[in-house]
Amino acid sequence: MSELPELVRGWIGKAVVVVCDTVTVEKQSWVTFCAAVHDGNALYWDEAFAQQHTGSTIAPPAMLPGWASAPEWYPGKQGDGIRPMELHFMLKEALDYPNGIVTSVDIEYHEPVRAGDSVRVEQILREVSDERSTRLGPGRNWIIDVVFRRQDGVLLGVQAMAFLGYRSGAVDKEQS
Repeated sequence: MSELPELVRGWIGKAVVVVCDTVTVEKQSWVTFCAAVHDGNALYWDEAFAQQHTGSTIAPPAMLPGWASAPEWYPGKQGDGIRPMELHFMLKEALDYPNGIVTSVDIEYHEPVRAGDSVRVEQILREVSDERSTRLGPGRNWIIDVVFRRQDGVLLGVQAMAFLGYRSGAVDKEQS
């Protein structure tokens, strides 16, 4: 079993990846989404109804992770930028696991997203397991908390993503 590298130990509990330059939330974007999935919730469409219940129309909560993605390209962009879930890829590289899969996703919502908001994202490594034998090969599990905040710092939600990173080929016969 290999030790957890000091670099990775230093990431635990810290916001390792922070994305600030995301899209500005626009009502037309969520209306298009709602139309595509036939979601007629009046909180997303009807200003008068929403005013009584939430103060204004709100975006569907399921769209929260989408608001936190910086555009792949824009005029004047320098370099490749970061990959979605960059911390996951950093972990795979630091631990020498060429393969990785998402094993679970949980999200808790705190405040609604509204037109005009921009979303800041922090990727925080919560934990990394010891290396173990899996049916796919030697690997480790880890959990990354993706914290979503509005431009004024208000917590919008937290998405907990669990992963398995592994190396194929060296499968323990008792596990398969």
